[in-house]
Amino acid sequence: MIVKGIVSFAVVSAISISMLGGVVNADYISNATVNINNCEAADYTSVNYTCKNGEPVVLSISGGNLHMQSACATSIEMLVKSLDSGSTIAHKSTMDHVFDLAVADNMDSSTVYYVDLKYTAESVQYRFTDLYLMKNSSGNMVFVKSPVYDFNVERCSEMWTDDQSLAECLLPQNDIECDDPYVIRVCNEICEGCTTDWEKSFAIYTYVTSEFAYDDVQLEDNHYAYQDDAVSLLHRRIAICEGMANVFTALCRAAGIPAVVQFGVSENFSDFVNQSSKRDNEWPNHAWAAVCLDGTWYFVDPTFDNGSSYEGSSRSTGTISRGRHVYNYYLCSLETFSYDHKICDADTVHGIESTGSCGDSATYSISRDGTITFYGSGEIKLPSGVNGFSKVVFDEDSNITCIGEKCFIDCDLITQVILPDTVVEIKDEAFNTCEDLEYVYLPEGLQRIGQEAFDICDELAYVYVPDSVTHMSVYAFDDCPRLIISIPSHLEGFDAQNYVPSHRIIVRD
Repeated sequence: MIVKGIVSFAVVSAISISMLGGVVNADYISNATVNINNCEAADYTSVNYTCKNGEPVVLSISGGNLHMQSACATSIEMLVKSLDSGSTIAHKSTMDHVFDLAVADNMDSSTVYYVDLKYTAESVQYRFTDLYLMKNSSGNMVFVKSPVYDFNVERCSEMWTDDQSLAECLLPQNDIECDDPYVIRVCNEICEGCTTDWEKSFAIYTYVTSEFAYDDVQLEDNHYAYQDDAVSLLHRRIAICEGMANVFTALCRAAGIPAVVQFGVSENFSDFVNQSSKRDNEWPNHAWAAVCLDGTWYFVDPTFDNGSSYEGSSRSTGTISRGRHVYNYYLCSLETFSYDHKICDADTVHGIESTGSCGDSATYSISRDGTITFYGSGEIKLPSGVNGFSKVVFDEDSNITCIGEKCFIDCDLITQVILPDTVVEIKDEAFNTCEDLEYVYLPEGLQRIGQEAFDICDELAYVYVPDSVTHMSVYAFDDCPRLIISIPSHLEGFDAQNYVPSHRIIVRD
């Protein structure tokens, strides 16, 4: 999502920017500061990494040692460093598949430490720096749990592995045209010679991270409606995070591998820890994907592992700067992925069955089939991260009068919304970046439409703005290039400041 001059969806934290070039910014890590009082000990004692063929690399705590065990990893180097100073307190370089590294005796109870792990497996080099340690009050070494880990566990509860749910994750969706002949052809070319899903997934990830370039131009360009669909991007091979996630997911599905796009917040670990007070109010600023292999979901971030960038002053005149791609965010476990990714939603067809408050006098419920139903009265505003649904329903006894600010922001799966006749106001950014939204019914009696209310709803085809609307703020329907919009004459000129105009405006007398 790009909010009029402010980049808020594409590139993420300082550490992730360094990853775009394929190199971890070690200076940034070592200069980070973390309030250890905000750190919580994890209830797990082992963390799995996964090689491209599915072989696990297990790092666990055994007494005061870090214990590593793997059948595939070679040329291993492990360092444990202070997050505050960057000084090394333990180091091991070995070719052994199983070893211990003594750590606890060198730890200070007031300091957080991180593991810098590098190894080679099946000719692929990996480097991981997102694993944190501390010494608890009992003097025992423990893993530090990411502040968003429990939230991510709850968000990922929709990632089921039953046959029906996995079959849903093979279907085409908007921007994920896995049934398109061109997508299938590219997929077949990429996966030629691959015999397992592990090999296909690795080949697809390599293609996206090595052949694509990150679109820095798009971040600054408000005058062009960029498309994030897999077909368009496979032709252009220049994309931001959402586009790379869409392409990876579409190619996996074309290969018969269940995959989903995920949206959320990416920040470095220290920011997650130190900014806990604002965490509940964060909105998605990044996209990545997850892939299911042999019944287990793994997380991947092709943007972080991409090595190239597209730079310049316009979409058509930029140049590609090539760099080295890596595999540091391929097949991540939730424990390590959560250190710099907060998962708000996976674009699954089904939803997480849940209920909650969405206003002073309003509640919502989400059903298994992805339907959200609103009850009560007054203004509704969904909590941050509640966007795992594809259908919007208002209870017939409800008296909802206002769609609150950012209520449905980034709800990418909804395709149509019929607002009840009781609604009189739609506030700022209420439907911003609902990229699948094709149709919305605005009731007679609606009076106000806020700024950027339907901005970047690039699939919107037709909207009838009723005569009762007396005020429509700037950018209300900006970046809707397919839109045919019918407006009363007293709203003529509403689009004067739009960056990307509607396809057609019908002005009624």
